[in-house]
Amino acid sequence: MTAASARRPWHPADLLFGNASLAWLAPGLLAVGVLFVWPVAHLALISLDVPAGMASPYAAVLSEPLYLRVISNTAVSALGTTVICLLIGYPTAYAIHVLPAPWRPLVLASVLFSYAVGTMPRAFSWIVLLGDRGVVNQALMTAFDLSEPVQMLYNQSGVLIGMTHVMLPLMVLTLLGAMARVPERLVPAARTLGAGPLRAFALVFVPLTMPGVLAGMMMTFVYSLGFFVVPAVLGGAGQTTVVMILRDLTLGLGRWGIGSALSITVIVICALGAAIYVPLARIGEIEEQ
Repeated sequence: MTAASARRPWHPADLLFGNASLAWLAPGLLAVGVLFVWPVAHLALISLDVPAGMASPYAAVLSEPLYLRVISNTAVSALGTTVICLLIGYPTAYAIHVLPAPWRPLVLASVLFSYAVGTMPRAFSWIVLLGDRGVVNQALMTAFDLSEPVQMLYNQSGVLIGMTHVMLPLMVLTLLGAMARVPERLVPAARTLGAGPLRAFALVFVPLTMPGVLAGMMMTFVYSLGFFVVPAVLGGAGQTTVVMILRDLTLGLGRWGIGSALSITVIVICALGAAIYVPLARIGEIEEQ
């Protein structure tokens, strides 16, 4: 470092451009700032801009039963979808992982096939399958001699089925990536040391895939908080989510203050989830390695 550069005052841009290895981060950080940080900050400012004599939008969000019920519906649907996707996705991913190489692309393609169709057609296809005269109800009534169809639409069950259909491929792909990083010799080594198949799987393989499990759960939960089409089509009025009521508040009624407060509330929930995920996944230890 020269004497001239030593005397030059420090500038925030030196954090990036003063180090050539970090300069390539500038475009990405600029995009994040423009497309994410500024819109979120603008929402926060709108939610805090309360006219004189009016209550804070956050007070309404945290006190009115309507908004509390909507937040509860959204959180329960997202959490339920996350758990179901994990319960189905882990065995599915493991089955694909242990398949012979020629069969893996075919089975994986069948899992990803749902992405070839948009969310709207998929949601309406479940109406055909789960309706009172749908294929599923006809099969259940015939098999179990039921006098009335099982109500699987316009309730929590329909929402969970539709959201799981959309989010399951994401969970499977995330778990497959984690399973692929497990050294192949570890489980056979545990077997040679006396562990049975289930014990070796539970104590060796599963713990090594936990970062993938946590990442899949985190992404599934966050994405599920923003669902609109599936709850609107399969859940009906009783399963209103935050995104659905945001549309009515902002575009329909022009109540941008309460809409912004609801949005910030969901963002805070996501941030709390991330704050829990980072130490559990030990992101810092992975980076140090």
